[in-house]
Amino acid sequence: MTLSWSGRRQLLYYAVGIFMATILLFVLWQTFLTRQPTCNDGIQNGNEAGVDCGGSCANICLGEARAPNILWARAFEVAPQTYTAVAYIENRNQGSGARAVPYSFKLYDAQNDLVVEREGLADLPPVSVVPVILPNIDVGNRTVARTIFTFSATPQWERVRADMLPQVRITEQQLAGDGKRLSATIVNDGLTEVRSLAVAGVVFDAQGVARAASVTVIDRIAAKTSEPAVFTWSSEVADVARAEITVLPSF
Repeated sequence: MTLSWSGRRQLLYYAVGIFMATILLFVLWQTFLTRQPTCNDGIQNGNEAGVDCGGSCANICLGEARAPNILWARAFEVAPQTYTAVAYIENRNQGSGARAVPYSFKLYDAQNDLVVEREGLADLPPVSVVPVILPNIDVGNRTVARTIFTFSATPQWERVRADMLPQVRITEQQLAGDGKRLSATIVNDGLTEVRSLAVAGVVFDAQGVARAASVTVIDRIAAKTSEPAVFTWSSEVADVARAEITVLPSF
């Protein structure tokens, strides 16, 4: 049986269509059925509990993460027209941290009028309590009576392995009687050097109210050595009673 020209042409179209469909199916099979699941492919696969979170992924799914708890926030005058704002944040996700979380400090006067608002980004390392310290806030000729701290976005928590954190500890903490100087020694017990280590110091009065705070960064601590961390303030801290020093490791 001899096909007409139109029949042969139609048969050619069918063959080309089948060929193209086969190629498309092969590409889809290669893309979606044979590739290994990853934690950044934008789909829930493997042992993930959600899209690119849970299971073997470092990211914690939002439904499993616990929101950070703001323990307190306060601002205090450190120089004429200049304040430092501090908030203590409880990280309730053990062994996990969150990077670059946007936050806001709002400072109010005694009439509850807003004096100034300052925004920033805070890393929340895997430590139980994280001080967030924002210095050099210009308030003009206003007086601050109340401070509000809020996060403006939901943190994306990720699990942090213990071997990713520096093996450091705090020793020889000393607080001057007038509260103007706080010092300690930061010891690196690890086998590798530690770089750019942030250390926060907060001074409290007898009622447990924060009166001064600062953050310093130690450029380098060689393996099995130590470096000093020193915090000083220009004026005496009233009723100084105790101090807390917190290491804020990068991760």
